[in-house]
Amino acid sequence: MKASLVQLFALTALSICVSGCIPRIPSIPATARVEAPAQWHEQYTQTTQNADAQWWTQLNDPVLDQLINEALANNVDIALAQTRIQEALAQEHASRASLLPSLDASGGTTRQKSLNAFGVATITRVEQPVFQAAYELDIFGKNRNAFKAGRLSRQATEIAAAAIRLSVIATTVKSYITLRALDEKLNLLQKTLDARQRELKIAQSKANVGYTSQLELNQAQAEYAATLQQIPVIQSSISQQEHALSMLAGSNSRTIERGLSLSELHAPTIPAILPSDLMKNRPDIVQSSLLLAASDANLASAQAEFLPSVKISATLGRVFSTAPIKEPVNIWSIGGSILAPIFEGGKIQANFDLKVAKRNEAAWNYRKTVLTALKEVEDQLSASYRLQQQEQALGMEHDALANALHHATNRYRAGYSPYLDVLDSQRNLLSVQSQLIQSKADYLNAQVSLYQALGGGWTINTRPNY
Repeated sequence: MKASLVQLFALTALSICVSGCIPRIPSIPATARVEAPAQWHEQYTQTTQNADAQWWTQLNDPVLDQLINEALANNVDIALAQTRIQEALAQEHASRASLLPSLDASGGTTRQKSLNAFGVATITRVEQPVFQAAYELDIFGKNRNAFKAGRLSRQATEIAAAAIRLSVIATTVKSYITLRALDEKLNLLQKTLDARQRELKIAQSKANVGYTSQLELNQAQAEYAATLQQIPVIQSSISQQEHALSMLAGSNSRTIERGLSLSELHAPTIPAILPSDLMKNRPDIVQSSLLLAASDANLASAQAEFLPSVKISATLGRVFSTAPIKEPVNIWSIGGSILAPIFEGGKIQANFDLKVAKRNEAAWNYRKTVLTALKEVEDQLSASYRLQQQEQALGMEHDALANALHHATNRYRAGYSPYLDVLDSQRNLLSVQSQLIQSKADYLNAQVSLYQALGGGWTINTRPNY
C-alpha cells in the first residue's frame, strides 16, 4: 500500500512537469483601483445620529409606513431578488459537492442456462451488489476555489437583494411625497378656480350693466378657463402616481389613502458619514467587492486546471451464485488515477484568459460603482443645499407678488390701472405658489435620495466577511 502511494505521488510530480508552464495570475490593472476622498466636495452638515434601519418612520406618517410594509411584503422586484438568492444558494451547494466523496450503489442479477462439459444443462444465477466510492484529492485547490467563488456569489446576491429593498423603500417614499405635492397643487388650483369664478361673476355683472367693457369680461373668462384646464392635467398625474404606488406595493391600481400633508412631512435626519464609509454602507459597493473576490477565486480555480487531478476510487461488492460457486464471494478494488492535461487545443489557456478578463471586468465594475456612489452623494448634497436656497428665494418672491396683487387690485378698483395688471399679478402669484410646492417636494425627495445614496438603513441577517 505504501509503495502504491509513493508511485501515485511520483506520477503526480511527473504530471506536473509534463503539464508545462503554469501561467501566473496577473495583477488588477492599476487604473482600476479607486480610493475614496477624505471629505465631501459639497457642503455637508453632519449629525451625530446613526443610520436608522427604518429611517422613513422619521416622517411620522402612518399611511406611508403602511405603504412601505406592503411594498416590502408584496413588491415583485423584492420577490425576484429572493428567488435569485435561492438560485445562488443551490449553485453554492452544487459547487460544495465537488469537495465531498461520491458514493454509488449498483446491483445486477443474471440467470443463464448452459451446457457443461458433460452435456448436462445447468441453470446459473448470479447476483452482484456493489458499492463504489470515489474522491478527488483537491491538491491544488481547484474545487475549493470554485466553491469559494460560489459562496461569494451567493453573498453578493444577498447584498443585491438588500440594495433592491432599499431602492423600493426610497422609491415608495419619493412617490408618496410626489403624490402629496400633486394633491397640494390640485388644492391650490381648486381654490384659485373658485376665486376666478367669483371674479368672473363680478365681471359678468359689471358687463351686463355696462360698467366695464367686454374686454375685461373676456379676460376674466380666459383666466378662468386657463385655470380650469390645468386641473385635469394634475388629476391625471395624481392617478398615475397612485398607479405607481399600487405597483410598488404589489397590488392592482387603487386609490391611495392620504396621511400627512406635504407641509407636515419632514425630511429624515441624515447620519454622519465620511466618503470612505460608503465602502461598507452602500450595498451595491459591497456587492461589487464580493463579485470581485468571487472572480479572483474563479481565476485561481482556472489556474489549477493546468495541474493534474488525482482521484481515488474503491469498490466493494459480494457475488451470490448458484453455480459453480455455491458460497458468496466478497470482491473489492481500490486504486488511484491521475489526469494531467498535455494538449487541449488551447482550451484551458482560453478559459484562463477568460477568467482574467472577467476578473478585470469585475475590478472596473467595482471602480465604476464606487465613483457612481460618490457622484450620487455629491449630486444630492448639492441638490439639497441649492433647493433650500431656491425655497428661500421663492418665499421672498411669493411675499412680493402677494403685495403686488394687493396693490394691483386696489388700483384697479380705484380706476388707476387696468384689469390686466390684476391678471398678471394673479398669474405670477399662482406660478410661484406652485413652484413653492414643487420646491418643497424636491427638497424632501433630495433628502431621501441622499439617504439612499449614503447607503443608510440597509440591513440583512448577516453581513458577510470578505
